[in-house]
Amino acid sequence: MKQNRFWKRTVVFAAAAFMAVAGTVTVWASTENSQDKLETIGDNYWDEDDVTIARWDEIENAGRYEVTLYRNNKKIGTIKTKRKYYDFRRMITREGDYVFRVRPLGKSSSYEDGEWSEYSLENYISKDYAELLKSGKDIDDVNSGPGAQGVERPLTDDIGVVYTAKWIPEGDRWRYQKSDGTYQGVGWLWDSAAQLWYYFGEDGYMMTGWIEVNGAKYYLQPSGAMVTGQQTIDGVAYQFDASGALIPS
Repeated sequence: MKQNRFWKRTVVFAAAAFMAVAGTVTVWASTENSQDKLETIGDNYWDEDDVTIARWDEIENAGRYEVTLYRNNKKIGTIKTKRKYYDFRRMITREGDYVFRVRPLGKSSSYEDGEWSEYSLENYISKDYAELLKSGKDIDDVNSGPGAQGVERPLTDDIGVVYTAKWIPEGDRWRYQKSDGTYQGVGWLWDSAAQLWYYFGEDGYMMTGWIEVNGAKYYLQPSGAMVTGQQTIDGVAYQFDASGALIPS
């Protein structure tokens, strides 16, 4: 009888010890599998100098970033990158308002992916500039155009996003209202959203065709955009310098 009690106590003790060890293992496993959630990106914005580049805050312990681009509220595509910026030049091929959002991805299984950021500010891309991006051509806005001659360059705003500044059609002619509510007067206008130069006459309307300014001749396309380099106009080949001025043949 005593022997049976002894074995019963031994079995109970062993079972209790096993449950204690199992509990310890369970707690250890739970702790081992827990993940630290990455922070949500607080600042995502378009580059001030190149409106096709998206930028965002760096997040500690992020291995990569997932970025989604939208045009006119429609998803265009999603990419992943290790950098804290991405150039969407190849994906911006049509006119429209572009925004993006981004989230950090854990660099190991110890970190849980972060939440998606808020949408960036809208970045308006004009039809003309979208065509340039699609063709792979670039416009050097520092060393080309009338700005190369030291002409003051009014900007739509810092990052090419058009809010109060806008083009206003009047019949088949165009005026340009600046962000302060005034209209563009006579002279050159650098539209940072379109990345193109335009010229306005004394009547305040955008000009097209051949113009002469300070003794130099320029050509403005039917869209109003100034041309540079080699151009064929009405079947005749012309050469324009980096400032847009015609080079005499």
